[in-house]
Amino acid sequence: MYLHSHIIKFLCFSSLCLSQGPFNGYGIGSLQQWNSASAAGASSRGLTPSYRSGISLSNPTTWSKLKFTFLSLSYNGFESSLKNSSKNGYSNLQSAQFIIPIKQKYALGIELHPYSYQNIDLVDSLGQDFVAFNDTLSIEKQFNQAGGIMSFDISTSTVFMRNSNLGLTFQFLFGSSRHNNSLSIDGIPYTVSSRLNYSGINTAIYFNTIIKNFNIFFKTLFSLKPLDAIETRLYPYFDTNKNGYHDFVYDYLNPGYDFPHPNDVPKPEISRLTNIHDLLSMSIGMSKTFIKRLQFSFEFENSNDRSDYNFQMPNSFNSRIIGRDYLSLGLIWFANERSFRFIDNFTFRSGISVNNYSIDDFSNIDGVRLKSKNDVSEFGFSIGFGYKFKSVGNQIDFTYHSSSRNHDSYSYSKELFQGFQIGVSIADIWFIKRRQR
Repeated sequence: MYLHSHIIKFLCFSSLCLSQGPFNGYGIGSLQQWNSASAAGASSRGLTPSYRSGISLSNPTTWSKLKFTFLSLSYNGFESSLKNSSKNGYSNLQSAQFIIPIKQKYALGIELHPYSYQNIDLVDSLGQDFVAFNDTLSIEKQFNQAGGIMSFDISTSTVFMRNSNLGLTFQFLFGSSRHNNSLSIDGIPYTVSSRLNYSGINTAIYFNTIIKNFNIFFKTLFSLKPLDAIETRLYPYFDTNKNGYHDFVYDYLNPGYDFPHPNDVPKPEISRLTNIHDLLSMSIGMSKTFIKRLQFSFEFENSNDRSDYNFQMPNSFNSRIIGRDYLSLGLIWFANERSFRFIDNFTFRSGISVNNYSIDDFSNIDGVRLKSKNDVSEFGFSIGFGYKFKSVGNQIDFTYHSSSRNHDSYSYSKELFQGFQIGVSIADIWFIKRRQR
């Protein structure tokens, strides 16, 4: 009973020692907000133009305005700081995208980008010893989770009517995450490992029109095939060689073999988790250009997770994000497409955003999910710039973003979140028939 009470204390305390931010452990993880540095610079969800005048790399209805085929790569890095002074971060490829405009009427594009982040590293730091059978044992509780969900997007668009465009995107979701839950006794971890393999399909429909010199944008995204996962749970073992795997390898730095032997344990338990993520979102955006190059933009997005998976997810958190309202305002000074002056090749971006997240929690007492009374609010800003070079319009973009999240129901209360994005776009006349001389 004494050991059981210590384990419960360690589990509760561990939830305060987060890596890469608390949202990485909520449900399927923290969803990626931006797929390009240009959209992040205006705090835009990618609906309104942010890359160039009239063009957004995240909205296929604007791609027909591109004059060349584009290959775009983006990279980002983030840092999360909690009130308890813990600070963690990560960096990764933000997106890789290939866009083909066709006769300024149609467009095709493919893109690979992260959909959600799930990296977690929880370690208790109580440092207490446990006395059992007249022996003093040191114990430590640790939970590690690595991986996430990727998305492969296929998009197309066409001119629908005069001054109107219609776009369609299919998101094929895939990926995996690995979980290690360990109780270390005198430095030897007793580990339970599992893996989740994800699959699902989302569909997004875009519409763009012009009303009285205002660019109006609409988007709806829904799950065509809600996200499922196959869970593979391994038999518990003592990781004596401390390499994180159940194997029979001898390590001279950590002498001994894992117990029991990998050949002496039952086969992994395999189960399917269905409908763990069923997203429905509606977005509206508006942009207006003043004095030819200055654009003001507005976006609002409401998203809800309609999944009916009513059990605890196989990670150490009981919380899940079930809804979000996102509001942003952006101001962009675009580059001059017809000027060769150095300063006229720059694009300057800025934006502010407000987020409100709705949370539900799994009740261990009732065995069901219940909506939390404490929502999470976030306020952020971003600034950035881009530089256009060469005659075909290659471009490099930089963005800095910072925001503050209020977790009122938790002891760490406040989270400071900041990130940096860089994007490079290369244009050429690929797939265009050259004139014979």
